Amino acid sequence: MTDKLTLVAIFAHPDDEAFGTGGTLTKYAQEGVDIHLVVATLGEAGSVVNPDVTPTQPKSLLREQELRRACEQFGIKNLHLLGFMDGQTALVPPSEAVYKIVKLLRHLKPQVVLSFGPEGIYGHFDHLVVHRWSAAAVELAAEADRWPEIGTAHQVAKFYYRAMPQQQIEQMEETTGRSAVSMDGIPFPFMGYPMEQITTVIDIRDYAQTKLNGIRCYASQIQPDMMPFFQDNFDPATNHWFWQEAFILSHPKNKPGADKEDDLFAGVR
Repeated sequence: MTDKLTLVAIFAHPDDEAFGTGGTLTKYAQEGVDIHLVVATLGEAGSVVNPDVTPTQPKSLLREQELRRACEQFGIKNLHLLGFMDGQTALVPPSEAVYKIVKLLRHLKPQVVLSFGPEGIYGHFDHLVVHRWSAAAVELAAEADRWPEIGTAHQVAKFYYRAMPQQQIEQMEETTGRSAVSMDGIPFPFMGYPMEQITTVIDIRDYAQTKLNGIRCYASQIQPDMMPFFQDNFDPATNHWFWQEAFILSHPKNKPGADKEDDLFAGVR
């Protein structure tokens, strides 16, 4: 048990942290947890999908500005940019990326790390790669004989995957007619989990408006006519999927039949 709590969230692009974990990060930041957000790329290969946004600078700078504004909303004071190229993470030597993350983990010594699961939410290639990097880094950070020059070995107490419940995807399809993300005109379906596989549900109702404010920082990535978040009548309190954020505990494995957690730091406080 410790008085200093630290959480590291590892994602691929600006906005990856907002939709599924923005409320959770806000909640813990407001509770005094030391939050560190690690972002692999600046999302510069993506399109500006909002017709109301006309970039006057390179997309990498636009996306970084949106990211930093969102961090201010969420209360994230520690942002770490890995500096890899959007859409090219599969070409990065894995040891280079994992080395950087292991170095951070050994320096920051978090109890909790969260990232994508093996499905990458909707199979985005960068998401899949960042999942592998994160899982490997959590494992190797604890091995004293691996890269001893970058710090003392550190065992992360809990490693979580961000997860979407299958019911959430079904509701999304009912209300919006969409259950996939279009990439280069190709639909990539969201991949959900049955609730019995979800180990942890965080109630972020008290932080729902802040989460919405953070999402709205990513104006270039939101089509107002396709997504509800920019609609004047969108009320986060009316959609329980918006104020319930779901995770799967990957390490250590939950015991069969264990009750669902409501705190990522359960057992380590």
